Amino acid sequence: MAKRKRESPAAFEITEAQPGDEETIAALIYALAEYEKAPEQCKATPGNVKQQFFSRRPTAYCLIARVGGEAVGYAIYYLTFSTWLCRPGLYMEDLFVKAEHRKRGIGGALMRRLAAICVENGYGRMEWMCLEWNELAKQQYRKVGAAPLDEWRTWRLTGEELAALAAQHVVKTVATELPLELPEPPKPPVLSVSGTRVVVYTDGGCRPNPGVGAWAAVLETNGKTREIVGGEHDTTNNRMELSAAIGALEALKLRCEVVIHTDSQYVKNGITTWIKGWKKKGWVSSQKTPVKNVDLWKRLDALCQSHDVKWSWVRGHAGDKYNERCDELCSAEIDRLDHAGS
Repeated sequence: MAKRKRESPAAFEITEAQPGDEETIAALIYALAEYEKAPEQCKATPGNVKQQFFSRRPTAYCLIARVGGEAVGYAIYYLTFSTWLCRPGLYMEDLFVKAEHRKRGIGGALMRRLAAICVENGYGRMEWMCLEWNELAKQQYRKVGAAPLDEWRTWRLTGEELAALAAQHVVKTVATELPLELPEPPKPPVLSVSGTRVVVYTDGGCRPNPGVGAWAAVLETNGKTREIVGGEHDTTNNRMELSAAIGALEALKLRCEVVIHTDSQYVKNGITTWIKGWKKKGWVSSQKTPVKNVDLWKRLDALCQSHDVKWSWVRGHAGDKYNERCDELCSAEIDRLDHAGS
């Protein structure tokens, strides 16, 4: 009897999730919840998937594996930060392949793509969690050289306990009156008077990136606030984040003590740490390439010499009143520029 020819498995492809994939991602998340025996805990819907993955400032990203156009697996990830490495890291929140498509290398391919994203972007590490009973997954992770952090235990705060702790948080800002001016046209600070304290919140972004962008800043002193906004038709997220800090400092008429709250690790790390090396090397990065956005970094550096500036990172979209206000101003300005350009 002639041997039956074994059919080779259909090829698969892995792509970054795009707007329009909301239903696909929500369905895959629910499939994972069923596999982990907790479907009742799954709250993913196409609506909140769209909000978290495809907004102007996404909180997570997704790779989708497809076979013949059918979505058969996915990996969801987001960025973390290591203080000891002083570098971002990648956290793999989910890795899942439908049962009928396992043992074909799809899960490994998804992990390799995530590892490549880490290396390409200079991230310091890639991390994830695994259920203790999932021996199959643990075997696969050990094969690629991963090891469990037995000395670390994850702690979690949620629900009523999280709300109770948040209710104990009281922010007190002491500031004195300071005359402010809009940055159009920008004027250099007057350095003859010092000692006034200003609290600044900034934000910037694009839709898409690169594309139409905007920046915004809220300046607060003595309980009074001033809002400033700017934008460009062809720019990037990082340039708008830098422009927000620059616009805020250029709005100050006097030398001041300034506390700038930004949700951009790029801006905070760049101006407090990376810039020292850039200047020593003649504005060349650690990869021996010209520093991107060097024109804005030089402007920001000069302004910081004219004020006493402290930097604080805040998590975006986490309920901070002024950070949320800056985001609203940016969105409105991008809408205005889009309409004006159409």
